[in-house]
Amino acid sequence: MPIRTQLTVRLLAVMGAALLNLAAAQVTRVAVFPFDVSAATQAYQLGLPGAVQRALNQLPNVYAPPVGDVALVANKAVDAEADVNQTVTRLFEAGALVTGQVTLTAGSGAQATVNVEVGGQVRTVQASGADPAQLALAVAEGVAGIVAPGADAGAMARLRAAAAQTPSLPSLGPTGLSTSGLPGASVTDLAAAAELDPDSAWVLAEYAKATALAGNLESAADIAVRAAQAAPEDADVQATAGVVLRSAGRDQDAFDAFSKALQVNPVHAIALVGRASLAGLGAVDPSADLQTALAAYPRFIDAHLRLADREPDAARRLQTLRRAERYSPESVLLRGTVIDLLLDNGEAAGALSYLQQATADPLARSASLYALARLLPASHAEQALELVQAGEELYPQSAELKVAHADLLIKSDEPAAAAALLRPVHEANPANREVGAMLAVSLARSGDLAGARDVYTSQRGSGPDVDRGLAEIYLAAGRAAGALELLGPLAQAAPEDAGLQALYGTALVRMGRLDDGRAALERAIALDANNALARRSLSILEQQRQLTGAADVTFTEEAGVAFQQGLYALDVQDYDAANDAFGRSLQAQAGNPLAAFYRGYTRHLTGDHRGAIADYQTALEAFGESDIVLNNLGYAYLQTGRYDMALSHLRRAVAANDGNAQAHLNLGLVQMTLQNYAQALAELERAVELDPDLGPTLAELIATARERAGQ
Repeated sequence: MPIRTQLTVRLLAVMGAALLNLAAAQVTRVAVFPFDVSAATQAYQLGLPGAVQRALNQLPNVYAPPVGDVALVANKAVDAEADVNQTVTRLFEAGALVTGQVTLTAGSGAQATVNVEVGGQVRTVQASGADPAQLALAVAEGVAGIVAPGADAGAMARLRAAAAQTPSLPSLGPTGLSTSGLPGASVTDLAAAAELDPDSAWVLAEYAKATALAGNLESAADIAVRAAQAAPEDADVQATAGVVLRSAGRDQDAFDAFSKALQVNPVHAIALVGRASLAGLGAVDPSADLQTALAAYPRFIDAHLRLADREPDAARRLQTLRRAERYSPESVLLRGTVIDLLLDNGEAAGALSYLQQATADPLARSASLYALARLLPASHAEQALELVQAGEELYPQSAELKVAHADLLIKSDEPAAAAALLRPVHEANPANREVGAMLAVSLARSGDLAGARDVYTSQRGSGPDVDRGLAEIYLAAGRAAGALELLGPLAQAAPEDAGLQALYGTALVRMGRLDDGRAALERAIALDANNALARRSLSILEQQRQLTGAADVTFTEEAGVAFQQGLYALDVQDYDAANDAFGRSLQAQAGNPLAAFYRGYTRHLTGDHRGAIADYQTALEAFGESDIVLNNLGYAYLQTGRYDMALSHLRRAVAANDGNAQAHLNLGLVQMTLQNYAQALAELERAVELDPDLGPTLAELIATARERAGQ
């Protein structure tokens, strides 16, 4: 029977390599539950099933996933009042279920009653041992005889060798917990286990993993090498060592470890997924390896995500992720990735509907799932808040949901309400960094920079990293002056830090110091050509310069803060939030042409073309014959079907700046619509001449214009 206490999984993200692909072999998937134990046999609850799981993974074409993942599914089924065995069988596509009970014997040993269910039939293994290794060996042999009766002598020898790695009773508990993937494994406990059982390669492998998770990668790699050398034919030891070595940057050593794992068991899921990440080291097919890994372990989220990443088409990528939900409906990582993809595709309504459907599934439902509503844009803040509040009714103690609630209040321009919501949560959870960070954002958005600093530094202390993080919060809150005060000394002290220079340049631009801002942003790009923040900020700077020319556009304090918040929302591509922020800027300072232009731009991006026209006209009154405003205004007219007005404004745009490729492109589109094909061809070819990157996009349209113009 599965344990009933609530358990959560913290599986280490795996990387590695493999040598063999699964051909026609049938995979036997075995789900091993935690065993029922008494207080006196607590160490066996995860330790003995972990030993059995590891031993079974030495058999070719047999795979047993981490015990902790089975426990997670079992407990989700209990919460949903669903049949546990049917749910586990379905989500793992398991061919065999292994449950057990451990009790003490009259001496110092223990005995186990293990039930193996295959095809609805249950067979029982009775075993005892004077120590954990003897008991693990007896149980593993008995279970293997049921799930893999045709295993050859060599495979059974490797199974026995793996079972023999089971450590002494004091080490069994922490080693089993680490192997399960459940939270709570302590590097200190595993270090002690490694001292007590220095000859156990299983203990050493888990000690290496815990050391890596603690951040000491170099030491972890050394321990992993010792483990791998101690058990060269143990598939699980080699796979775990490969994960650690890969995380430490020792790719070739990781490749060798995974190769050994797959020589033993060609369907070892961790090794197969690892090989997909190290395909450059050998003649491999990453997609085939990922498919094979999923055949062995259908719930392996990392494999699903990697497979989706290999799809060049967004629709196929989404289909790949949606298929994964069949096996991992509760995965917040999977659900969040789907929502991100929908939002990237401009499907905010689809993302909302998707999340509403997900939270209706009892097996999927969790506080973290409801908290994903914070990912939705400002246009759906009301519906998102309803979802979060529904989650709070089910999980009233969830700090994560309070943070999501506060985030949505901020998106709705209610920072004071967000701060009021989070203050008691912060007081009850002073060490929770996510709560503290969101409270600091709320206070900064409310204008209380001193309060934001107090909250932030109370958790993180002081120093350059703290100041940098606080500056990012200030920028997000539209408080560029506060950010600049922090970033100035940091940027001067670290001129080679591209990310820091990008932040500094962004703050300078938002404060109107355009020349200084340009210098910092160009320095950031020189250091890192792919720095996205620097490129976006430089683009906005150029746009502002071209818009305003020599004009001096000033803001009141309130209007300026809202305008900066709008620019930040543009940085993170939340166009609805940007539209709202620029609108607040205009409310605070009616008629400001720069705010009007940017609200027009965000209205344009969100499909409100008529609203965009009104704002662009306000901007045009101040900026005269600006080719940027004229081009945007002309395109907005095109979208509303006013081809006469579109033609007029786009002609003015190219007259004001013949080098504006986008204006020529839009003028060509209008001429195509009006069936003036010769004029359209001239404009489209001029656009490509000015910006060759437009060539592939416009090739078919140019060919059509040329054909219809008779050229």
